Amino acid sequence: MVTYDDFLAEWADVPPPDDPYDQAQPRSGFSARLLSRSALHNLPNPEPLIDNVLDQGTVALAYGKWGTGKSFIALDWACSVATGRHWQGRPTVQRRVLYVAAEGAFGLKGRTEAWERGWRVDVADGQFDVLPMPVNLTRERDVVELAALIAENGYGLVVFDTLARCMVGGDENSSRDCGVVVDAMNQLREVTPGGRGVILGIHHTGKDGKTLRGSSAFEAGADTVYFVGAEGGTILLDREKRKDGPRADLHRLRLDPVEGTGSVVVVSHRGETGDGRAESLLSTFESHFSESGAYSSALFEVSGLTRSTFYRALSDLLKRGLIVNTGTDMRPFYKLAAR
Repeated sequence: MVTYDDFLAEWADVPPPDDPYDQAQPRSGFSARLLSRSALHNLPNPEPLIDNVLDQGTVALAYGKWGTGKSFIALDWACSVATGRHWQGRPTVQRRVLYVAAEGAFGLKGRTEAWERGWRVDVADGQFDVLPMPVNLTRERDVVELAALIAENGYGLVVFDTLARCMVGGDENSSRDCGVVVDAMNQLREVTPGGRGVILGIHHTGKDGKTLRGSSAFEAGADTVYFVGAEGGTILLDREKRKDGPRADLHRLRLDPVEGTGSVVVVSHRGETGDGRAESLLSTFESHFSESGAYSSALFEVSGLTRSTFYRALSDLLKRGLIVNTGTDMRPFYKLAAR
């Protein structure tokens, strides 16, 4: 007869079964990525790249029908970020910019020269670089190569113009292919300094001229989406999506020719006023003096206008209530009117 003591003796050298809750067991690879409440509190707050336009650490899209000026707006954003110049009166954080000119860099020469001459701001070497070729975001090798370039040079804004040229061979109507592109854009954002850069894709509308061409995966995966449309001679830049913060942001813009360049700059458009110089002056005011205000001498110095044209434009802005004199009649000091 086997006693209880005999049973214990027989199994004395047999190890107990593994404890599924034993701390010595392998842990999930996700454990290191967990955020406690305190860690969540210490995450950086959303910060703008261009105030109330593009937020740091995001993927953005701007789309429109051909001829609506979407590439001019993209270049305007890019040069403003590269130089730290205000955009439409809104503060900009200066960062290095990479512009992927997927349709070729030839046209960028005149456009960049017009931007510099129109705003009297030079874009420094090293702050604005152009890659004059498409990068296929559906190919892992291309994405890895571009990620290395972004990390090496510390670009804080990367523009793909256009997105269609950067996914040749992919199907824009396929949620899978478009998802791959959006995922690649997010991978590229992660290698920007601190992961706080902006990846911006310029895309087209569908046949209706009103909706983003291709799969809805584009819009679903982007943090910010702007629509670029046309209304007569006015460009409408309208934000349709924003991940964090108020969505509404509508700009009425126009393309203003810059003498001697054969190209244009993007300026505010608040109604027709003859030769359009009032809009140009208002945009200059917003870019240079939106917060501080200015005496007429300082405004004239950066306006690029002849003296007679400058005073006609200034008078028109005052009559329309777009700027106000907060000084005296003898020594006027101008500020933007409250909007």
